Amino acid sequence: MDFKTVNEAAGLNQALFSVTHGLYILTSKQGDRINGQCLDALMQVTNMPPRIAIGVGKRSLTHEMIAESGVFAANVIDREFDGAYDDVKRFGFQGGRKVDKFADRTHEIGELGAPILPESKAFYECRVMGELTQDLGTHSLYVADVVRAGTRDAGEPLTYNEYRKVMKKK
Repeated sequence: MDFKTVNEAAGLNQALFSVTHGLYILTSKQGDRINGQCLDALMQVTNMPPRIAIGVGKRSLTHEMIAESGVFAANVIDREFDGAYDDVKRFGFQGGRKVDKFADRTHEIGELGAPILPESKAFYECRVMGELTQDLGTHSLYVADVVRAGTRDAGEPLTYNEYRKVMKKK
């Protein structure tokens, strides 16, 4: 067996980088305020009815907004969009409590009130199923109904693994 076997937290986290998944901008609202953050923990859990699950860190403003409003939008980052990596920096490397991440960033407000990024490959507007929310300690697992979605023929989803490879080169 040629595997490097690990059992401590840092090694396990490094091993989990081999899990393949997309990279998203998760957005929500709280009253008139909006925010967003990068997210890689999203999966479709049922197709009829269409539902997804997301894992969101409890310390984030976006988590607070989802917990209060019960709604969010997941925007699939389009790797062919020239501003894709800038969006990852904007939404992933600064906190919404200190910075208005939507200042000077084009967006539309979806039917549920969460922002939609028009350059996304796709978006999913979702309503949280509160009875299925799970406390995972540092994160909450939200299961949500997809109530509206939009897709574009052009573009390709950016994966988290692809993003990490590009950033290593920079």
